[in-house]
Amino acid sequence: MHKNVLAKSVRLALISGAAAAAFSAPAVFAAEEGAAVERIEVTGSRIKRTDLETASPITVFSSADIAATGVSTMEDFIQTIPAINGGAEGASNNNGSRGFATASLRGLGSGRTLVLINGRRFASGDLNSIPTAYVERVEVLRDGASTVYGSDAIAGVINFITKKDFEGVEFQVQYDETSEGDGEKSLVSMTTGTSSDKGNVVLSLQYTDRQTIFQGDRDFSECPIFERGGEKVCGGSGTIPYGNFGGRVKDPVTGLVRPFDQAVDGYNYATTSYMVTPQEVFSINGAGRYELSDNVSSFLEGGFTNRKSDQLMAAEGTFWAPKMPASNPYNPVGEDIYVARRLTESGGRAFTQDFSDYRMVFGFDGTVFDSYDWDISYNFARFVDARLDEGRVNPTRIETLLDPDLCAADSDCPEVWNITEANTLTPAMLNYAFVPNSPIVRGETRQLLGNISGGLGFELPGGEVMFAAGFEKRWEEYQSVPDGAASIGQIYGVGGEPTEGEFSVDELYAEVDLPILEGLPFAESLRVTAAVRYSDFDFLNDSATNSKFGFEWVPVDGLLLRATQATGFRAPGIGELFAPQNQTNLAYSEPCTNYATGSQSAIVKANCAAEGLPGNFQLSSNQSATLVGGNPNLKPEESDSLTAGFVYSHDIGISFSVDYFDIEITNGIGTAGTDNVVSACWASANFSDPLCALVKGPSATGDSPHPSSPYRTTLGAVAGISLANENLSTFETSGFDFDLSYKTDLGAGNLSAVLNGTYLDKYNYSPFAGGEVVEAAGKVAADQWETTLAVFSQLKTNLTLSYAMDDWTVTWQSRYQSEGEDYFASDDNLDNIADAVFYHDVQGTYFVLENTSLTVGIKNLFDQEAPYLTNNQDMNTIPSSYDTAGQYWYAKVNVKF
Repeated sequence: MHKNVLAKSVRLALISGAAAAAFSAPAVFAAEEGAAVERIEVTGSRIKRTDLETASPITVFSSADIAATGVSTMEDFIQTIPAINGGAEGASNNNGSRGFATASLRGLGSGRTLVLINGRRFASGDLNSIPTAYVERVEVLRDGASTVYGSDAIAGVINFITKKDFEGVEFQVQYDETSEGDGEKSLVSMTTGTSSDKGNVVLSLQYTDRQTIFQGDRDFSECPIFERGGEKVCGGSGTIPYGNFGGRVKDPVTGLVRPFDQAVDGYNYATTSYMVTPQEVFSINGAGRYELSDNVSSFLEGGFTNRKSDQLMAAEGTFWAPKMPASNPYNPVGEDIYVARRLTESGGRAFTQDFSDYRMVFGFDGTVFDSYDWDISYNFARFVDARLDEGRVNPTRIETLLDPDLCAADSDCPEVWNITEANTLTPAMLNYAFVPNSPIVRGETRQLLGNISGGLGFELPGGEVMFAAGFEKRWEEYQSVPDGAASIGQIYGVGGEPTEGEFSVDELYAEVDLPILEGLPFAESLRVTAAVRYSDFDFLNDSATNSKFGFEWVPVDGLLLRATQATGFRAPGIGELFAPQNQTNLAYSEPCTNYATGSQSAIVKANCAAEGLPGNFQLSSNQSATLVGGNPNLKPEESDSLTAGFVYSHDIGISFSVDYFDIEITNGIGTAGTDNVVSACWASANFSDPLCALVKGPSATGDSPHPSSPYRTTLGAVAGISLANENLSTFETSGFDFDLSYKTDLGAGNLSAVLNGTYLDKYNYSPFAGGEVVEAAGKVAADQWETTLAVFSQLKTNLTLSYAMDDWTVTWQSRYQSEGEDYFASDDNLDNIADAVFYHDVQGTYFVLENTSLTVGIKNLFDQEAPYLTNNQDMNTIPSSYDTAGQYWYAKVNVKF
């Protein structure tokens, strides 16, 4: 195996856990005079260079960095990186979750953040499919990389580099538990490998298990909070176990009909809903390399992951408010009524995913003519997501149970049902009216990739001109197969249309590295880089060409000035094109709450009155039945990105970098957002805003209509908002990334400090052409990609302090995110601010034996609670932006032979 000063320095940096700092400093990896220097490839370029610092801003996290945070999954690590923002999916997403864990650089959405394994795509993009034990390092590229990796890299790239030159056997066991005694996490892994002069092989197995935390298990979320008369009250959904018919209920004690009272009758759905969702993940991964000759090697990678994930929500309800005819003998008023009733006898809505992720790569690489590196590979990746939803209701049969005539005509109908009293659904009725939902979703990616790089055979004053070029052929497939009952419209809120589609793309790229000057006064190094990529998608009418330019100037030793400018092109993803239309319930800010005495504008008040709503109108639930899904008519997005900054390092052990970023996206794929649609529509005179066309009303979701408003259900919530993917938006985001590291000997040990952070200066988007620009930086606003509310904090930082001696290490990390103000803040709300938070983590590692270490730690040391916000998403807070579980204790044993 070829070894030299550079390779040894890289490995030592990784072992010490200082990679993020070391990779920011060009002086750190200077080779000894006269020593051979190996060229290596860094994320963001296919050109192999002798230095790791390029024009593009890259942060590298080693396996030691990951271990120092005490995480057991890559989701837990990636989502704490300051450049990650917005409302990506993860453990705290219960309502509407697919069980995925995703990452969103710059808050631009997981679909604009390209996730790679060893520089290659995999089909699902699920972070759960990447085991911590198998990862050697993570390279985060924080600028556009469409010219190098193709579509989806507008916001940046997260590249997981896996272990390859591993020798021996390593075992790891970790156990986590909250200070409340719940949410247990377990990790067991084994990695083994061996090497010879001809090659190497590595195999890694990992099992993780995460247990449940219920919303009712924490004080801040144990009951849905509603604000009444300037006070917080424990309320809940207006769909209740004894039925809500037009704002009236049959009192369960007196039997008399009276008005619905939120504080008395509201159904507390938190006690039967998950806060942290459980999952089990098993993965097996392997890689091997064999030298066929002095100039040719073969390589192989393979991986399989199985994930069983679960979500649990409160029991299904008759949210569409079916008719209880006057002929029903239990009808309490003797006239037709429409009843929204919580079906608590069913035990809740349980969602399970049995998800399998497959990946296989094989290929050859080598050198030709002694100076050109080449590789060719075939990458096959596939996932199968087998889902099972239980506790789903058949609306037709509910209506049959309520109507004596319909029930008598159906021999399977057990008896007429009294929907206005609790605990009246018998086992026979449950068997008759409930049906499981078991859809299947499949996706596949195939990639044929070839590259060549080396020198062009001539030199500039700064050195030899280097290049890289290559081709890529990629095929994508998607299929969604609905349950049989859903396909005939017999499951409430579940789309029944099967969808499938495929596309392919042919691409060519080229890069060049021009070393203009070297070793001159005020020009220790000056170089320019350029790249171009041609893409031809078979479902588009034309092709696209994207370019990227980089500038690197080292005026004096230790200081690097750099900049990049790139154009980007992102074709719609396979899921964006072909995902089925489904119903979900999304939170929104109700414009008509107490509008007679509220601070709303005159236009809003006039519109609320035109709907026939009372002046003291209030909702029992601020969620809207919304339609989301794919659109096969989508067009590509285009982007322009700019980065500019500097890196400074000194041999006293300090390294400091600051990079400015600016990204603009046009023709952006997304949704208008429930909040944006309702706000714009109700703020326009006579509902004249174009977004009003997206409010289809309750007929679009099968809900019973409001008696006076065409936009609302009988319970008063706006319904039928169409949020299918569209080319709606423009995005503009800018800000600064900064990194500071310092290492020094202190006493008998070594002290290191690393500060990483991102300041978000601007995050603007227009939800549709000509629409009002949403300025979301520092706000709580709709995440256009994830269709949820998120805190777009202006400042996010991580400060890590470590002190190490021969046989022990102590690490302290502080994670900070600044506050966010509700974008639709109102003087009538009690709390319009999602507070700033500090999370503190502490860890200690002791080497019991030469090959055995024991680690103990506490995450969220001071048990920082998720803050309350009036217009919250769920759990009375913004769960995708805060730690909802609280303080975690963990212990880990690592043994290596």
